[in-house]
Amino acid sequence: MANSLKVVFRSDVRGIAQAGDVKNVSAGYARNFLFPRKLAFRASVGTLRQWETERQGTLAKASNLREQSQTLAQKIEALACTISAKASPEGRLFGSVSRQEIKEVLAKEGVTLDRRAIELVEPLKQVGPATVPIHLGNGVQAQLKITIVGENG
Repeated sequence: MANSLKVVFRSDVRGIAQAGDVKNVSAGYARNFLFPRKLAFRASVGTLRQWETERQGTLAKASNLREQSQTLAQKIEALACTISAKASPEGRLFGSVSRQEIKEVLAKEGVTLDRRAIELVEPLKQVGPATVPIHLGNGVQAQLKITIVGENG
């Protein structure tokens, strides 16, 4: 391997390395692919020290975000939301309860989320209690308890 460089990967490169790995790669691959895309940088004593400092900062930020997500998950799981929708006498909804409606109910409770975080496995089309998983990121998931109340119209 006369024509190789030792690099430190900033982020995951599928099939090659994960963030933080130090590997030997060909000079052309590093120069033409990794360096322009800021996926890696040349490994030296100084850059390794700098990377370690940067990595510690990133880990601290990730830990802080995870704590915030866990706090939000506890707040969501403590809620008991009620949604009213038009329904037949048998309890079947005309239409279904959507992510947007769930998002609006959460907003009234003081929780702002992206509607894509609300994971509806199947549409809510029946009157009664339901549990909706919400993905908050950073490996944190909350379960929201919803009660759907039918309006006979």
